[in-house]
This record gives sequence, C-alpha cells and structure tokens, in this order.
Amino acid sequence: MKNIFKYFAVCAVLVGMVSCDDDEQNVTDLVQETVERGAVLRTTATFSNEFPIGDTDALFSVEIEEQDVEGGDLLESVDVYITYKDGSPDAGDSSGGIFDEVFARNIPASEFSPGPFGLPRTTLTISFAEMLALVNLTDDQTFGGDSFTTRLALNLTDGRTFSSDNAGGIITGGFFNSPFQYITPVVCPVGEEEFVGDYTITNDTTGVLGFNVFAEGATVTLYIPEEATSVDRAFDYQYLPDAGVGQDPVDFEIQFVCNNVIVPDGQNTGLQCSSGLTVGPAPDGSFGSYTTGDDSTFTIRFTDNTGSDCGEGPLNVQATLTKQ
Repeated sequence: MKNIFKYFAVCAVLVGMVSCDDDEQNVTDLVQETVERGAVLRTTATFSNEFPIGDTDALFSVEIEEQDVEGGDLLESVDVYITYKDGSPDAGDSSGGIFDEVFARNIPASEFSPGPFGLPRTTLTISFAEMLALVNLTDDQTFGGDSFTTRLALNLTDGRTFSSDNAGGIITGGFFNSPFQYITPVVCPVGEEEFVGDYTITNDTTGVLGFNVFAEGATVTLYIPEEATSVDRAFDYQYLPDAGVGQDPVDFEIQFVCNNVIVPDGQNTGLQCSSGLTVGPAPDGSFGSYTTGDDSTFTIRFTDNTGSDCGEGPLNVQATLTKQ
C-alpha cells in the first residue's frame, strides 16, 4: 500500500515541476498542439463570482478565450445556460422557482475580439438580478448556501458543440482551465481579515485506513486563494501524515457561508491506490460551523475518500481549527 502511495507522490511532484514553469503563452501553445479534433473555452480571468445576500447588482463576470485547431476560425457562437440550486431549504421560500436548466443568451462570434495571442476573447457578465429573473425568484427567496451554475456550450461552424458533458478532465482543469461551467454562490460576505493566519488542527475523527487526515496539533496557515470570492479560504497540509509516505503538501479548500463551513467537492489529496483519494462534502449533507463575527474557532465536516479508493468506502470526518 505504501509503495503505491510513494509512486504516485513522485509522479505528482514531477507534474507540479512542469506546471510551475508554464506561463500563459506556453499554455496557449499547448492547447493549440493538443486540441486536434475539438475546441475549448479557456478561462483567462475571473472578475467576480459571488452574490452577497440582498445585493441584486452583484455580478458574475469572467473572461473567456476560444481555442480550436483553426486558431479560432471555427467559432460560431456560445450558448449560456443557468441552473439554480437551493442549498438552504430551511431559509427562504423558493417553491416557485425553476430548478431545471434555463437558456440565458447566445453570444455570437461577432461579440468576440482578438486577444493578446490572436485568439477570440470576450467577457461574459450576468447580474444577480438577471439570474433571479431567469429562474423566477426574488432576492428575498434566496439565502447563503444557494448557488447558480452557469454552463457554456461552444458551437462550431462545422455543427459540433462542446460543453461540460463532453470535455475530459484534462480540458476542464489544469493547463487548459476550461470548465465550461461556473458555480456562483449566494453568500454572507466574510471580511478579508477574518479566517486568515495560523490555526491549530484537532482531529475529531479519523479518516481512511484508520489514519488521521491531518497531523494532530499541527499549525496550518489559512489564506485567501487567488481569484477567490470573499468566503473562500484554503490552507496547505500533508494528507495522512501518519501513513509515513512523505508526499508533498496539497491545499485544502473551504468556504464560510452564513455560519456553515462548506468543503467543495473533488479535492485531490496527492495519494492514490488506483482511482485516487479525494475529499469533498460530508455524505449526510451536513456542514461544519462557525459564528459570524468570531473567527477564533470553527469546525469542518467532510467526506474522506469520496471515490472509495484503496478498498475502503467513504468516511465522514470532522476536525476543529483554533486560531493562534
């Protein structure tokens, strides 16, 4: 088991060394070399991606770049779809809302213009008010924990369409950063001075294979990730330190949403037996907690081993972090 872990850890280090040396030009060149049959919509900038409660002027806004084997000449248009998710069923009455995906707009190729590398770029901006209208809701029917998913479908002049349902993992993340969809949370804003700095971790439960997910009593430093919303925080940690593998640290992402601490899905740990050990939201739908205005301590609840790797099913894990 440990040999498998060690092999994967070495591979992860090698991949990381390559990634750190690639700038945007290299990424663009790699896309052009790799995308032989399809096309991608690469996210080149995220300007805003959160909806504070009651602020209907708040915006979802990203800059996207279309890339295809013809250097952008295959771009016909981009369709935009919106889906609402009620993540706070006990707050607000969203019974009259539309929960199925709805069409928002079409962006023709004429609204794109050449970017710094000659490829077509445009900025997509949708207000909170517009998204609410699309799903038949008002701002007082939403609450922290709700979210809006914006999905993009890239239409080519040869009749083909690409979106999140037919783009592989190598396209949606990593070099290409082409997810074709974005999740915008409804939030209670958190001050940039809150939940940052050093915290000590206490493992309340153990994780996969009977190991603690975090080093007991370790101090981690919370920070605000790049291009993050006001509620996003992260810290670097070594997953399953007691396993003795010695792999490099990875980041653990969390969100502070109206007294709930949410762990986003699909977070890699840097270790695997076969499919890969990942962490995500708690399996019972519960969250960790914090108190608004008090960043001295908080809890996180999450699923360890969401993909049932290493012959063991997912585990519900909890830890407490205390500010130093």
